[in-house]
Amino acid sequence: MSYFIRTDEGHVANLRDKLQDCIRRWTTETDAVGLLFTIPGLLLLVAILAYPVFQGLWLSLQHYDLSSIAAPFFVGLQNYIQAFHSDDFLAALWHTLYIVAVALVLEFVLGLALAHLFNQEFPFRRILLGLILVPWMVAPVVAALVWSQLLNESYGIVNYFLLKTGLVHHSVGWLTNPTLALHVMIGVDVWHETPFVFIILLAGLQGINKDVYEAAELDGAGPWQRLWFVTLPMLRPAIALALLLRTMIALRFFDIPWIMTGGGPAGATEVLGTRSYEAAFMSFKLGYGSAIATVILILSLILSLAYIKILYKKRAS
Repeated sequence: MSYFIRTDEGHVANLRDKLQDCIRRWTTETDAVGLLFTIPGLLLLVAILAYPVFQGLWLSLQHYDLSSIAAPFFVGLQNYIQAFHSDDFLAALWHTLYIVAVALVLEFVLGLALAHLFNQEFPFRRILLGLILVPWMVAPVVAALVWSQLLNESYGIVNYFLLKTGLVHHSVGWLTNPTLALHVMIGVDVWHETPFVFIILLAGLQGINKDVYEAAELDGAGPWQRLWFVTLPMLRPAIALALLLRTMIALRFFDIPWIMTGGGPAGATEVLGTRSYEAAFMSFKLGYGSAIATVILILSLILSLAYIKILYKKRAS
């Protein structure tokens, strides 16, 4: 009997040693302690985000009209079909994608140029760096209100300056002209968000070793060649991060057009965010408004996955 007990004790001790060894190796190789500390926060984040997302998805599949006493009922994809057959929704979708495309290109070009400039040392660099970040620190609602006053057709300081200098002969309807209003929205968004792109790209540039540029210069590479073959490839993670975050934020564009024009004139600045708000909280069609919000979520996921796929594909190559 004692023989079997000793064998069992030896087997247990052996298993315990192997388990401790596995835990030790897993902890050192994968930094499991750090992962374990993040689990409570991740669970809380998932709980906070998961409920609204799934609730929104469920509402988008129902006919939920707050102006009616009828109880909500399941309609499947009917809200989505209604949306894609609506001229107002399609116009808002086009405006959203147009704003995202144009604003991101302008913000990237301006942000990269500013990042290159501030990657060098020059007098008052720190002071100017702080001033450039000021627009990004301003709340979008405040920015929209300020620009609404500056561009007002009757008393705005922009029109006053243009009239006084003779550049125009009558006040410009920056927010009442359909073509101008949409591009004013883009301009305000670029003014507000370029510092965000700039600071990410500047951080990426400062992480590039100067020896790489010196080696490229010794090999005869000019400024444009260094930009194209050295800077941009090594800056790819920062570029992907900046574009990913800005795309997700731009697709939810709401506060600036809503405050400045309310989606007008004649729907010229209507975007998916304002269309969803109007459907859900002004027409009281929660199901239809949730369907539009879900379209924004799906677009964000598609573009995010596309950015990530391109980034990892480039890394692998």
